[in-house]
Amino acid sequence: MATDEQQLAERLVSIVVVVFVLKAAGVVLLLASASFRATSGSGVPVAVLLAAGLVAAAVGLHKGLRWAWPLALAVLVLDAVLIPGILRWIIDFGLALVLTRPQVRGKYGIR
Repeated sequence: MATDEQQLAERLVSIVVVVFVLKAAGVVLLLASASFRATSGSGVPVAVLLAAGLVAAAVGLHKGLRWAWPLALAVLVLDAVLIPGILRWIIDFGLALVLTRPQVRGKYGIR
């Protein structure tokens, strides 16, 4: 049976995965709306890479893969830098705090 800390880590990771999937869906919606209006086009490849990074991090975190933890932090930093907005920054900061909790770090073998 799993300990309380392992159960807490599983719940926290599940929350992060759901938020990452929602963020990826938002980026995809922005990409879809960009196809119906005139844009410079320079942001489209960045948005595609950001969406792919969010999905890859979400899948990796859900499966418990070690490489997903640093990828998730890197994607959060890129998201905060590339897409402005105070609410987005607050959400990214909260997710980074959740990912750096000892229980979550321990789940991925990070000290």
